[in-house]
Amino acid sequence: MAHARATPRSEEPSLPRVAATPDPTDLLSQFNLAFSLMSVIPLLICCYLITVKFFSIEILAGMNGIYFLLAILFALLGLWRGRQVLRNVIQQLVEANRQLALAHDRQATFVHNVAHEVRTPLAIVKGALDNLADGLHGVLTSDQVEPVAMSRKEIDRLKRLVGDLLDVARIEAGKIRLLEAEVVLQEVLQSVARLLGPQLHTRGLSLAMDLPEQPATLIGDADRLKQVFLNLFANAAKFTKRGGIRVRLFQAGDAFQVEVIDTGPGIPEDDLERIFDKFERVGSQDEEGSGLGLPIARDIVELHQGRLWVESHVGQGSRFIVRLPMARSASTRAMPPSP
Repeated sequence: MAHARATPRSEEPSLPRVAATPDPTDLLSQFNLAFSLMSVIPLLICCYLITVKFFSIEILAGMNGIYFLLAILFALLGLWRGRQVLRNVIQQLVEANRQLALAHDRQATFVHNVAHEVRTPLAIVKGALDNLADGLHGVLTSDQVEPVAMSRKEIDRLKRLVGDLLDVARIEAGKIRLLEAEVVLQEVLQSVARLLGPQLHTRGLSLAMDLPEQPATLIGDADRLKQVFLNLFANAAKFTKRGGIRVRLFQAGDAFQVEVIDTGPGIPEDDLERIFDKFERVGSQDEEGSGLGLPIARDIVELHQGRLWVESHVGQGSRFIVRLPMARSASTRAMPPSP
């Protein structure tokens, strides 16, 4: 599950339009110009035939001339009628696109507002449960400890889901802002490893970090990149029952590449892209998750002008690959390439 940072209520302005509708006037102007040029084609053909002496002006005398003029007229009428039909089609497509964009706006705004409103009561409930667990209202009995612990766990899960929904709404609205500062990838990866180390140890999984000594420096948002790798590490741990996780960092051309490799069950080829669809869950449904972590991670990587994809075979584990452009100042301090 992706990690989301809480944002104070006062910092939540309304969402802007998430998609811009094409300008109908501009589309129709381009269409009219194209058809105006097409309508000249019959006249140009006539001029060409006369020039190369396929026929002369005398041939147009009498009924031949009438037939020729009728042919030109029908050609122009056909072009005019085709223009009307295609114009109507374009207008319908523009209107349909406008309606879809409006519906998407409303949906994104609704999700954002609901998630934002739910966050405050969740914080209150979590605070009350924490007080109960800490014994501020008296020592819990043996029968009360388990339900309180279960409730705290579910509240934490709901908070993560609300954070993910807010991130999705911000990203789709183009509202998410990334800090631009020098980031050392080794520090981000080691920080994530420290956070998930106890969880991996509890599950009996190993964690191998293959990091170069030369700092891998890029320009980006350290917190958002940490969110990406926290999700990838946690996702690998969630679906790995035995073995462990290996993390590799190396230079690939003018970019840094991070690979998170697990020994899990692998992903079927048909599902390799589906796992990046919002609310899509592939594989075992027993594990907790909203289906938002990987889509958010990919969006954040793309906001850093990078790429996130996965390579996997059933029964052979998965390799999640993140490629991020290095800082310009770091391009002259090349790291050793991948072994």
